[in-house]
Amino acid sequence: MPSAPCGHCHQRRAPSPRHHTGDPPRPFGVPISSPSAADAAIDALTTYATRYAELKARADTASQRARHGIGWPDCVAVEGRIKAERHREQDEAFAALLPHTALLIDRARVALGLQPPSRHLAGWALLVDDLEASADLARARLADQASTGTTALRQHQVTWAERARFLADLAVQDTPPLPGPELPAAEEARWTAHAQDIRRRQMMYLYESRYDAHGRQLTVVGVPHLDEPVEDCVLIVAGDVDSPAMRALGRYDTYDQALAALPPPVQPGVLHPRGWFPGGAGEIPALAGLIEDVAGATQSQVVAEALGRVASDGTGPCHLSQLSDLLGQCADFALATETVAGRDLSVRLRGLVVQTDHLDRQLRQALVAFEDTIAVLPPHRTPQPRHIKPPPAVRSSPPPAPALATPPRVPRRL
Repeated sequence: MPSAPCGHCHQRRAPSPRHHTGDPPRPFGVPISSPSAADAAIDALTTYATRYAELKARADTASQRARHGIGWPDCVAVEGRIKAERHREQDEAFAALLPHTALLIDRARVALGLQPPSRHLAGWALLVDDLEASADLARARLADQASTGTTALRQHQVTWAERARFLADLAVQDTPPLPGPELPAAEEARWTAHAQDIRRRQMMYLYESRYDAHGRQLTVVGVPHLDEPVEDCVLIVAGDVDSPAMRALGRYDTYDQALAALPPPVQPGVLHPRGWFPGGAGEIPALAGLIEDVAGATQSQVVAEALGRVASDGTGPCHLSQLSDLLGQCADFALATETVAGRDLSVRLRGLVVQTDHLDRQLRQALVAFEDTIAVLPPHRTPQPRHIKPPPAVRSSPPPAPALATPPRVPRRL
């Protein structure tokens, strides 16, 4: 059941965005490489990712314009020229990045060594190894002039464009991450019990959720003050807000104070570690685009926006087949947040796949539930490497004992 914000918190909450999307501040400390070289490498990486996205968007727009403006034979030739120009410019941008990749990889590995033990570290280290392998393979292919522009080289360009933000976030770190707030044991017990009671009574307002370097889910929540119920206060809690394991880490008078005390966020995880391979868009590209948005989402607000567009526009019989795909993606996302609310929401959405009656009302309820969760995907849901073979998975528990064979049944003589 979706939570309702408490009246006090809802009326007096700060007009700040629910999600902090700004880049984390660059820490100060002993540099692990020449500052000018490091800055140049990070700038080259962010410039490449931005340039790659711009070229792709420009080429897609030009191709759509060509498809709508000229006949099919001419359109094929025009799209070929657009694609060739896009690849040529992407090759130039990637060639400018390659000289900086070794320094970026070195800085990322140093930053990984400064991280506290957490569940996502192994996956992050594997992604850094995969980026290094990708850069080495790309250099080898560029050394062979005949390989320039091949499909394999395009795969390396995509890898570095998609994972630029992840690598840049590591490359700017040269000090251990901040530990975050902590309350004295007695105060933690008091405020934790109060927060759990307020959540059960559906009077808690959820402001923002993120994961820190320790792999903890941290949520900023608004609750009535424990000692002065007519006043409101803000808590930072660790863990799923619907779980008995939730605990209060800090208490603050305002949202801005709580936001300042939060440790920097780490990169969220992904819904599909092996990558999302979309099917054909068919005749309804709008709904297919919403499915793509959910498949690439890292925050529950993106999922809520996708559901909002479906509910507000209405649905017709021609949308129902792709609508089932969208609901399946939304259910997968809710389950991937690894929260109690997420699991409950996933079950509800699975039911909607087979039940299309009263769909608009049900989708609006799901939209509100997604907005209330303000969840992000856990960082340990890292993408699988593309250019190296991942190590075999290690069993966390011994395999079950083989079942005993049932003796053959001998018919009784009468």
